[in-house]
Amino acid sequence: MNTGLPLTVAAVLPHEGRMLLLDELLDYGPEHVECGVNIHAGSMFCDGTQGVPVWVGLEYMAQTACAFSGVEEVRAGLEPSIGLLLGTRSFRPEGEWFPLGARLRIRADLLMRDENNLVAFACTIHDGDRLVARGDVKALRPDDVRELLGGRR
Repeated sequence: MNTGLPLTVAAVLPHEGRMLLLDELLDYGPEHVECGVNIHAGSMFCDGTQGVPVWVGLEYMAQTACAFSGVEEVRAGLEPSIGLLLGTRSFRPEGEWFPLGARLRIRADLLMRDENNLVAFACTIHDGDRLVARGDVKALRPDDVRELLGGRR
C-alpha cells in the first residue's frame, strides 16, 4: 500500500554514493517495504562478467529493511537515521550470482519491533517471478548511534 508520497530510496536511507546499493523504492506500507536493484557492469561489487555475488543480497536486504524505518522518519519530518545490522539467522540464496541484467525486487516484511528499536524482518529477493534469496534480518536503530559507537556508557 504505497501512500502516494513521492519518496525515493536516496531520501529514506542515510547511505551515500556507491554505498547506496538500492536503485529505487518500489512500495511501502505499515508492515513492509519493497526496493529494486538493477544489476549492471557498474553495480557495486559487480565482477563485470558474472554479475554481483549473491552474498551481497544480505546487504540489499539490510538496506531495504533500513528503508522501512527511513520512510517512517521522513514522513514524520525527520532525517533518516543509521541502523545497525545485527545479523541474520538464515540467509538462503538459490545460486552464487545475481547475473548482469537481473532486475531484483527486495521485500522486507516486519516481523517484530520492540521498545528499544530492535527490529526483525523476513526478507525475499526476486528476479522477475523467481525467488533467488530469502532470509531474516535483525537490526537496531539506536536513539543516538554516535553515543553508542563512541563507547560512552
